Amino acid sequence: MKYVSKKIFIPILLMMAFAACRRQPGMPTPPGNKIYGKWTIMTVTVIPHDSTGKAMNDGTVYTEPSYYYFQFNTDLSWIENLTPDLSPAGESGTYTLKADTGFTLINKNLPTQPEECKILSLTDMSFVFSHQRSTMFNGITPGFLEYVFQLKK
Repeated sequence: MKYVSKKIFIPILLMMAFAACRRQPGMPTPPGNKIYGKWTIMTVTVIPHDSTGKAMNDGTVYTEPSYYYFQFNTDLSWIENLTPDLSPAGESGTYTLKADTGFTLINKNLPTQPEECKILSLTDMSFVFSHQRSTMFNGITPGFLEYVFQLKK
């Protein structure tokens, strides 16, 4: 009787362990990485700021095509796809997380210019983040542009 119990128990235990490790749709993201997954880029808002950080206007909202997306992988790699083709094309690289407040994108083509990103909101289905780039308005006035990405799963 003990031999039969072990014969049944071990396969059931293995199946339970396998089921627990397999990622199912709707399950929580891996611990500590809440941005993991594929996120469709809905809009990008570009807001100009003067050198003191004051917004010069409300910005311009750009609605993006439905095939634009960010993919954040568990191996800390990312891709931004900007093409309707099956094989992704766009920017890519690695990223580092900064708790729930931000992350750094390191573009493989510009590794010496990491993009510091601030997480503005993040839920299971919605992700909003921003980053800034320095600019010169009219070629003489320093300032920066803030890019706000609105994403959804």
